[in-house]
Amino acid sequence: MDITLEPVDFNISQELNDHMREMFNKLSKYNDQIVGIDLYLKSNANDEDREKTVDAKVFLPGNDIYVSGKGDSFVTAGQDCYDVAKRHVRKAKEKVKDRHQGRPDKA
Repeated sequence: MDITLEPVDFNISQELNDHMREMFNKLSKYNDQIVGIDLYLKSNANDEDREKTVDAKVFLPGNDIYVSGKGDSFVTAGQDCYDVAKRHVRKAKEKVKDRHQGRPDKA
C-alpha cells in the first residue's frame, strides 16, 4: 500500500510524516484491498482558531473513499480522519463480502 503525504503551503517535520504514515498504514488491517492513500494536510492560519485539517483519499477497487478530519493539531485532525476512514473501509469490505455470499432465497 502506497501512502502519499501532501502538505498544502508548508513543510512538515519528519516526525509528523512518520506518525501519519504509521497511523494510516493500520487501515490495511481492516481491508486488504486498499491500493493507496493520499493525505492532504492543511493549516488554516487565516482562521482565528487556527484549525488544522487532514483530508484522506483511500483508493479501493471500484469506489474511492474521501474523508476529512479537523482538530487543534495535525495529530488530532489525523486521528479524527483515521477514525472516519476506518469506519468507511470496514463498511466497504462488508459490502463486498455481502455481495459474494449466496442468496438464501435462491438455494
